[in-house]
Amino acid sequence: MKLKNEIRIIVNCLLVTIVLLVTSCVDGFKENEVFSTDVRNTTLQSPDSIVFTPSTANDTLITISWPVVFGAGGYQVSFYKVDDPANPVVVGTENQVVDGCSTTRRLLADTKYKAVVKTLGNTTYNNKDAVAATVKTYSTLVPANAIIPSGTDLYAYFTANPITASKADQVYELEIGGTYTMTGDIPTGLANVTIRGNKVTHPTVTMSSGVFISDGAGFNLSTINFDCSNFTGKGIITFNATLNTSAPNYLTGWSGMEVTSPVSLRSCKITGLTTPLIYDNGVKYALATFIINDCVIGQNTLTKNLISMAGGMVKDLSLTNSTFYNIQNATAGYMIQYANATNTSKITGSGWASGSVTLTNSTFWQVYKSYRMANYSGMGQTYNTLNVQQCIFVDCGSQRVIRDLSFNTTMVRKIGYNSYWFGGVFPSAEISTSYDNSSTYMNTDPQLKDPANADFTVQGAAQIAAKAGDPRWLK
Repeated sequence: MKLKNEIRIIVNCLLVTIVLLVTSCVDGFKENEVFSTDVRNTTLQSPDSIVFTPSTANDTLITISWPVVFGAGGYQVSFYKVDDPANPVVVGTENQVVDGCSTTRRLLADTKYKAVVKTLGNTTYNNKDAVAATVKTYSTLVPANAIIPSGTDLYAYFTANPITASKADQVYELEIGGTYTMTGDIPTGLANVTIRGNKVTHPTVTMSSGVFISDGAGFNLSTINFDCSNFTGKGIITFNATLNTSAPNYLTGWSGMEVTSPVSLRSCKITGLTTPLIYDNGVKYALATFIINDCVIGQNTLTKNLISMAGGMVKDLSLTNSTFYNIQNATAGYMIQYANATNTSKITGSGWASGSVTLTNSTFWQVYKSYRMANYSGMGQTYNTLNVQQCIFVDCGSQRVIRDLSFNTTMVRKIGYNSYWFGGVFPSAEISTSYDNSSTYMNTDPQLKDPANADFTVQGAAQIAAKAGDPRWLK
């Protein structure tokens, strides 16, 4: 039985090896080399290489393969997430014994991995396990153009190393747990730019007067903390007040810019924000996609908008798995503001037929408490969709959250399992056939633990059962 097992392993691995040899054609393959299993009485070596092959049909799968080691009785294989190298997280079965030369694992975006493959011995031939495993790393992160050292003023860095136009995304990485300042404007032009930190220990950027200025391209921030307590800029992400009419995405029929690549904040924490998060300078910029995911955004304002597109709009806005709060009782401003009457059908040349506003699994506390959540009359069309699911709203939007988000219910509404609480009671004005008509709303106190000190842990039984709000506060 052991001999049959040995033969099967060798044949399977040999097939992989032949494919690798044929496709690589390196190191002078010799036709007169013969297959041999005559490896006995030895301590084996682990494979001399590991090959990663992402699936072309499913971007969440990867095949890990290695060349045959003759005389082996199998292979011990592990695959780990190593965003925090000191605390690897196993993916799939740890120390899996593989009867062959490949195995498959699942992948996540923007994640670092390592594979560990060790050759096992074979008692039939008196071969012993390899002493050491072969280790190889893999990453789904887009390679960085540069890693910016901790202690750097980002304004000074990008002044010395300006971002240039390129068809390829420009990616800059901040050091794990690093500290940075930003004291002046950073132009990103028409380049699609990503500035990222580390998923486990975020770097911190202390903002002062500078903003990121785009001419109409994609811009993404991820896994970074921003201290905006002394920030005086117009908006963290700002679009150029002067339109680049020669840009390929300038729409002459609309006399404005279509931003086709996504703009996003992912896994960021922002505190002390006294200005808009995103600002279009009152100029015609139409964003195809703006995403806020897995973020905590803390405002400190009485009057400023959060998403301020006074000249244009966002076609598809998505706020998911995030927390939004304001330590002030805002008496003016909006969480979302688009140019008056601007809608997808009026962005001539874009080809847009519909738009959407999506709020899912998010927590909102004192967000424009004494004013309104949204002002975008152009979105109030029957071909646009409002999707609000499993959110918690406490002291938000003058008790008219859904009314304003759906612009007086003219948008298609997909509403479900939301929690509303205002001034210590259930605000009945939020629910009716005209507003939240789902019948799945929660009329009990979500009992946020200490929102004044940014602890939004959910203690309300109904909200916990419905898994409502930002998932980080349900743990």
